[in-house]
Amino acid sequence: MTAHSDRPDLPGAPLPIEPVLIHVQHDRVAWLRLNRPRSANALNEAMQTGLVAALRAADRDPETVAVVLCAAGGRVFSAGADLKEFSDRPALEARRLRRALLRDTVLALCDFGKPLVACVEGKAVGGGAMLALLADEIHLGERASLSMPEIGLGSASPLALSIVRARAGQVAAQRMVQKGESIDASLAVQLGLADRVSALSSLEAGAGEAARDLGRVSLRAYRQNRRWMYRALRSEILAATGEFSDWIDQDNEGASGDGA
Repeated sequence: MTAHSDRPDLPGAPLPIEPVLIHVQHDRVAWLRLNRPRSANALNEAMQTGLVAALRAADRDPETVAVVLCAAGGRVFSAGADLKEFSDRPALEARRLRRALLRDTVLALCDFGKPLVACVEGKAVGGGAMLALLADEIHLGERASLSMPEIGLGSASPLALSIVRARAGQVAAQRMVQKGESIDASLAVQLGLADRVSALSSLEAGAGEAARDLGRVSLRAYRQNRRWMYRALRSEILAATGEFSDWIDQDNEGASGDGA
């Protein structure tokens, strides 16, 4: 497992190396836990490449029937892209590098063939919300929220629009992406963005139970259905992160926003 430390240097003491993604297997369910709580679980290169690799491994593993995607720290599921990464590169190059990483991550979630449950305890922002919204079931804690704040930063996000619209339709996309509204847990269920709100004490247990229940169906049929379900969205993701985003870059003439 790729490892990375988020702790500052401590004089005279070695830095502990912590995995940015924790993988635990329990009752034939793979728990993949984002683990950069000191950095609000921001999506850096190591975390995203690790997540892609873990999803592919779980897909191949006959002993795994489902995956739960969760996060360490409680307060923030994920704050989205790590804007500090690639800060030594020109702004446009850094933006395109982050976009390519997120594209590969969301495509891996679309291509995953087994049941996938998101367990969101805190805030899921930008790319972090996209990861959650690509799950088959989304379980939110009472204080969880979903948001796509890019428009407030002057950045277009066709990728966010595609994912939100595919999950919950035009009204949800208008509120969440075009208006930049933060959607709390109860409203997320009303809009169809999430499936269940639970007390923190029972959140992970409920997500695990849902994953096991889904894992009891025919996984061959589930894979075939899931491939069809994500077929159109997959094409939109490629367009949103490719030609259309290149046009946005040109239209912005190198603006410093970080839309994907």
